[in-house]
Amino acid sequence: MAIDAWARVHKKARVAASARIDAWVDIGENVVVGENCQIAANVSIQGNTEIGEACEIYPFAALGGKPEHIGDGGENTRLLIGAKSIIREHVSINRGTQNGGGVTKIGQECYIMSKSHIAHDCSIGNNAILGAYCGLSGHTYIGERTVLLGKCATQPFVKIGQDCYLIAGTELMFDVPPMMVATRHCLRGINGRGLLMRGTERANVARLKKFYERLTQIKGAFDKRAHSVKKEFEDCQGVQELCEFVEAPHKYPWLNPYPDVNKSRYTDEQIEA
Repeated sequence: MAIDAWARVHKKARVAASARIDAWVDIGENVVVGENCQIAANVSIQGNTEIGEACEIYPFAALGGKPEHIGDGGENTRLLIGAKSIIREHVSINRGTQNGGGVTKIGQECYIMSKSHIAHDCSIGNNAILGAYCGLSGHTYIGERTVLLGKCATQPFVKIGQDCYLIAGTELMFDVPPMMVATRHCLRGINGRGLLMRGTERANVARLKKFYERLTQIKGAFDKRAHSVKKEFEDCQGVQELCEFVEAPHKYPWLNPYPDVNKSRYTDEQIEA
């Protein structure tokens, strides 16, 4: 175990023998650090925090701190960080709240860039990427392999599906269906490049783009549009999963395809009225 003499590691913390802990690191009583983790100088890890194997945590990251929630009473909640994730400089991630499920969860092989903040009870899927200065409000859900470019932000309870791509500076007030490129007010198409990079067949990506083109020809809220064309594209990989995602319970309306910017927040009945 390589723990610098200037580090402060609580005697009850469980730190793997192969982990490296640099100077001025502060590790609390209930922290678990996995094998081959590298924790750089001036990192603070507190609360019931579990860090998977081979994670890299860079200077001045603050992990597992008390939730920034006025209703928090210091309950026994947790932060879970998956294996091989990278947490860059000045990132802050809070543990969960009792009323929000009790867990903030970061998946495996995630990359959280500098000065980003992940609030209580967020759930981030495997292989997700958050650019610098991103801010996720409490209870945000992000699917696997989704990319948020720099300075993206969410309001509480926003849901973003898997394989999405959010343009830099996006401030989300609505939910985003899977496999989409999105901005603050609307969808801009299928994330074709991202899907191809992850091994999706080119023919299937072309079918997904046809699916999106059909959606742009229909009026109404996104979930109603998707339901109306689902049968036409039932042979297309990903469409069924997308429809199930948007048909599941959600707090906010879904973003709609461009150019229906002003209609993206309304239901069919509200648009007709």
